[in-house]
Amino acid sequence: MTTDIQGWTSETVKGVLGAALDFQEAEQSQWKLIYLKELADELKDENANSLPPIDVSLADRILLARLSLDPQADVMSDDGEKLQALASLPDDVTSWDYLCLAYRRCRAEESRIKKVLGSKAPQGQAVLDELRRLLTSYMGLVLQDASIFPGTSKNGGKMTVSGLTLLPSLLKESTAASGDPYTSSNSSSSGAYQFPRKGEWATIDSVDLPLFLSELAERFQDEGLEEIIEPPLHEISRHVRNGRDADGSAQATTQSGSANGQNSAAEAEAARGRALQEAAAAGNVQAVLAQLLAGGAPAAGGGLPGGRGAAGPSRNEGMTIEGMDWRSHLTAVVETLEVKPIAAKVPGLPEFTPASATGPSIENDSLLGPLLRLSSFIDVAPSVAQTYFSDLSQAANVNAGITTLRGTLQLVHQLHFRMFNAMVRASPDSREGVLAFWSKICELNKRRGVVRVRKSEVATDGFMVNAFETALRFAEPFMDPKYTKIDRIDLEYHRRQKRFDVSDLTRLSATEQEAAKWAEEGGEFTSTPNFITESFYLTVRLASLGVNKALRTFNDKADERQRLKRRAAEIEQDRASWSTTPQAPQFEAFLKKVKVDCDNINAGLVAAEVQLLEPDFTYRLLTLISFVMTWLVRVADPIHQHPQKQVSLPLPKEVPDVFRMLPEHIFEDVCETLIFLGRYKPDSLPEAVKNDLITFCTTFLSSGWYIKNPFLKAKLAEILFFFVLPYGSNQTGFLGELLNFHKLAINHLVPAIMSFWVEAESTGSHTQFYDKFTIRSHLARVFKVIWRNPQHKERIHAQADTNKDGFIIFVNRLLNDVTFLLDDALERLSALHKQQVEMADEATYSQKSAEDRQEFEGHMRQNESHARSMLGYGNEFLETLIDFSGESGRVRDAFMQPEIVSRLAPMLDYTLDMLVGPKAQDLKLKDPKKAGFDIKHLIRQLLSVFLSLSSRPEFVQAIARDERSYRREIFEKAARLSQRYMLKSPPEIEVLLGLVDQVEKIKQMEAEEEEDLGEIPDDFCDPLMATLMTEPVILPSSKAVIDLSTIKSHLLSDATDPFNRVPLKIEEVQPATDLKAQIDAWVAERKRAKGKTATS
Repeated sequence: MTTDIQGWTSETVKGVLGAALDFQEAEQSQWKLIYLKELADELKDENANSLPPIDVSLADRILLARLSLDPQADVMSDDGEKLQALASLPDDVTSWDYLCLAYRRCRAEESRIKKVLGSKAPQGQAVLDELRRLLTSYMGLVLQDASIFPGTSKNGGKMTVSGLTLLPSLLKESTAASGDPYTSSNSSSSGAYQFPRKGEWATIDSVDLPLFLSELAERFQDEGLEEIIEPPLHEISRHVRNGRDADGSAQATTQSGSANGQNSAAEAEAARGRALQEAAAAGNVQAVLAQLLAGGAPAAGGGLPGGRGAAGPSRNEGMTIEGMDWRSHLTAVVETLEVKPIAAKVPGLPEFTPASATGPSIENDSLLGPLLRLSSFIDVAPSVAQTYFSDLSQAANVNAGITTLRGTLQLVHQLHFRMFNAMVRASPDSREGVLAFWSKICELNKRRGVVRVRKSEVATDGFMVNAFETALRFAEPFMDPKYTKIDRIDLEYHRRQKRFDVSDLTRLSATEQEAAKWAEEGGEFTSTPNFITESFYLTVRLASLGVNKALRTFNDKADERQRLKRRAAEIEQDRASWSTTPQAPQFEAFLKKVKVDCDNINAGLVAAEVQLLEPDFTYRLLTLISFVMTWLVRVADPIHQHPQKQVSLPLPKEVPDVFRMLPEHIFEDVCETLIFLGRYKPDSLPEAVKNDLITFCTTFLSSGWYIKNPFLKAKLAEILFFFVLPYGSNQTGFLGELLNFHKLAINHLVPAIMSFWVEAESTGSHTQFYDKFTIRSHLARVFKVIWRNPQHKERIHAQADTNKDGFIIFVNRLLNDVTFLLDDALERLSALHKQQVEMADEATYSQKSAEDRQEFEGHMRQNESHARSMLGYGNEFLETLIDFSGESGRVRDAFMQPEIVSRLAPMLDYTLDMLVGPKAQDLKLKDPKKAGFDIKHLIRQLLSVFLSLSSRPEFVQAIARDERSYRREIFEKAARLSQRYMLKSPPEIEVLLGLVDQVEKIKQMEAEEEEDLGEIPDDFCDPLMATLMTEPVILPSSKAVIDLSTIKSHLLSDATDPFNRVPLKIEEVQPATDLKAQIDAWVAERKRAKGKTATS
């Protein structure tokens, strides 16, 4: 062991570089040291025919001499020593192999330097640093252009040194075979560093790779670093996209690779695609066939328009997360990019964001696109769903699969972030390159934001969700719980930014023309937007095109599954009708296909849940959603200070332009995400998000004019609905408790809900008549949750006191809904009863043809389904009506208004008559539960309304005037049923019978009064109701005279003059004072006359 620094330096330089300047020394080393005769002669000439001491100053010349040895060029030499030296060169060792193994020897010496040199270690380290610098420099030169030295190929010419030669080192694929032939006797353990087997490249040790890459990048930062790093990164990307070659090694993929990749499989594929495209364009059918026969159908991409993703599913999934290969490949890219100079260069590579990329091709053709595809979504990797979720009956296996895949995805996402984080932090230019890449993804895939789009036109859910997930991690730092950086976001970014086009996006409350003018007047940015602004808007856009599109796809697939299952159930129900027909095999085949289709859909849905409902992902997603909700309220707030200063409600009528011009999808994406989580993971809301959610919903429900799209406002109600549904032991869901304590909700939620209940009457859609029931059902559930809260009750009474007309309109809408829904439901139940009776007559029914029976039974199912739906809404709204009518004061007074009570009482009478009168026989069904019909419950609910209002004379009088449906015996039968089935308590039954007695008395009195009046003059009769007017008014446009209560009732449902359809408000009618005086006088006269007759 040498401790003399000069002697150690000499031995180390020779040992590391595997070279000697003395023939005998080389011979004694058994040619592990190669004799460099030409260099030795040069040095002798320079030093008076003697060799100078070998030190690090000669290392560069020794390296150059060793690399310049060419056995092929010097075979004719007559110099025996030279020939012997050439003959001692190992077979199949390229310039890269030599340099790589020398580098490993150098690093080995570093590991033992302190032990060998002790206090002189720093001097020795300087020697090794210089050797390592030289080796790194020459290795980079060889990777850039191997032709500068002999020894460019191996394995019979099948492997050529190129940029791809670095690939096995990046992937950390170890080489194995005989010991390193260059290891000198003075080196550390002579066989410790292995010489690559035939067909393999020498590799940098994985421990040394970070240092090597760092020094390589530093050396070539301004001298073609791109040429070195692009080929292996490209090849890694190709591996992930297409899967590895048959032998599974990166060595195989680089055997024939040149520096520019001309011989790679990807280039060959692209060449075939270009040839095929040219042949097709020229109309050369024979050439097209020849290309197809020679290379098979081109992969989607291969030079064809649309890139690799445009032609539909690829023939090969490539690497998926169920395998292991992706780990080494993704890790290799991450660790390479964590070398700052490399990270600074990569976004500038043409392949990083291809100029010719399309929506689907950017995930395959961009440098990092294939790595971002690694996901569990079925549109990326169908095999993942089939492997883990083909049999959902085994819950334990399914849960284990979900856990395994989620663990894998967590690692994938961490590596994705490290990859992009390195580039964002490397330099301003590389940060811009990343932002441009994300922007390009958005722009090319903007059609993912439309309702219907072909999958072949856009990137996959897997790629887009991962792109969003990565961007989301960059947004996390500024989305702190106290929103300290929310003011850093430029509110007018969309007015000026050019990263992605927003000109054709629907705005929250502005037309396309208004948005265009606003943008035009905005001019250009006076300074570059800060990173927080850029990150926020790009993340929000990627959320829309990525995760929200994936959520819609999930919902669509779930709906498709339900349709298939429902159709299959219908066919099974009809089995008796078709089992003996010639079509039976077709039905059986359909049922089998439905089962297969449903199994596949289920597997795909669970695979999507793996990612969409992964706890860490949903937490990050909700953090963004909470931030965006708060930001939207801040933008709407005229002073833009929320949440530091809570927004004041209701908002002003004048909507700020910055809010009006926002793309509608930002608001909608928030809503759809929350609705999805409310349906599938309602327990996912953190407390802070709950608070922001209630503020958001209350703000925009109470200031509905800020949102021009009624369906967006409806989504606010739907969000609240899902999060107040009972869940486990929590009867008011995960939001109900906070709704009863949240200050903003207590002050503004009730009037907001009541206002929107009225607004829901018209949504502008062709389905608006039924849309309103869904919207109001969601609102009714919220009412149910807050009903017992005294503070919310105060707001209800305040509305009845201070907004009497609006409250009456609300009550009228509620009454209209209950009336229609119960009437429609009972009509369908009656039709269903008749169909069941007809079907029960087997002798007659069997005479029908199979086709007629199927049609008949189909109609039965429609009636049953429709009745179930209408009863569901009807019962819910009836409960709401019971709650409101049970209140005292002005709330109950609203039900006693003539225009309300005159319709409420007959509706209740008619429905009760249908349920307990003679027609009740028409409602008997074989299985009422299937139609959602519980007659006892419905009777109990109706009687509750009668009992609540029984003390009001207006209500008693309205029942008495109902000549169509009121009959004493109906109420008496209802009382008997209530007693028999304990629908009401004995005291309640007494009140009900007392109500009947009051009604009978009033009927008697009014009958006598009507008899006293006799025939009413036509001028005194209400033209619509044919009753005596008590408060006649004149309508301004038609000049018709009508009773005030009648026109009020009409205007509650139709804001027009009933005689000419001209718009009309109640404030516009004029009292017919003279006519009222005449009517009063006539009535008085008739009473006096009757009185005289009676006394005479």
